Amino acid sequence: MKYCFIINPAAGKGKRASELQENIDRVCKEKGVEYEIYNTKAPRDAEDYIRRTATLRDGEISFFACGGDGTLCETVTGIMSLEDREGIYLGLIPIGTGNDFARNFAPSERYFDIGAQIDSTPYKVDLIKAADRHAINMVNIGFDCEVVCKTASIKKSPLVPSKLAYILGLVVTLIKKPGVKADISINGGKSVREELLLTTFANGAFCGGGFHSNPLASLLDGKIDTLLVSNVSRLKFISLVGDYKKGTHLTEKFKNIIRNGKCDEIKLSFDKPTNVSVDGEIITVSELVLSLLCGAMNFLVPNGAMPISENIPKEEAVCAL
Repeated sequence: MKYCFIINPAAGKGKRASELQENIDRVCKEKGVEYEIYNTKAPRDAEDYIRRTATLRDGEISFFACGGDGTLCETVTGIMSLEDREGIYLGLIPIGTGNDFARNFAPSERYFDIGAQIDSTPYKVDLIKAADRHAINMVNIGFDCEVVCKTASIKKSPLVPSKLAYILGLVVTLIKKPGVKADISINGGKSVREELLLTTFANGAFCGGGFHSNPLASLLDGKIDTLLVSNVSRLKFISLVGDYKKGTHLTEKFKNIIRNGKCDEIKLSFDKPTNVSVDGEIITVSELVLSLLCGAMNFLVPNGAMPISENIPKEEAVCAL
């Protein structure tokens, strides 16, 4: 097994990349494993590196995405572009700002134990195909997506702490309160016109730096967890945010404005070109098909960590699609 660590030097404003590289060097040399460290140079460079490296391989390879959710999305998409994925594994060391996919496993400190990463256990987790990209965590459209766009802009400022970027992005976006209008068909059913504040089509349970948006989502259930939130007033939305953050919004209290369910495929047709966030990477489309790829990725869970979704009480959801 060869271990390839793909580091985004700009992740988390670059504060952890250098220290991580030193740690990787030390532990891998101690364990005597074959490894390589690659620092990305531009957007989608990780995908090119994966294709080059996989072409030359003579055995199994583990590609570790060392960055935020965007680096993870690039690594996933790079692996999925390979014709032969036998013996290819995906790992994660979350040194980005949001790190939402990482929250699906606990305890989080195991991600930073390089020894635990090398001794990891592979899980066959689901993916969501969205155009030419692949989401391992979730696809967001509407308010949440526009928050991602605004947050990315805010994070460029050296004066704003990374942990505050999403909150500021949310506040600024709330002033404009963009929504989404689309014709939506679920599982091949009749297309229905929807006017929504936001939508999440999820594999993982978290978005936006820790918002528990899809508390019933599971990486292992072979379904897309779908959340539709009606285009409510700012005041009503503000009353929802606290529960949305904690993951307690799928209750009787919000049943008239929130619908949640499980599906295999979603088709969306928009009135105009619309921004879509695929694990934090923005694409702009007029039409989109989201398809569930069951167990498509061999994800490496660090030794001592477990998926949190195995302990979710499924009976709590009352806001059904």
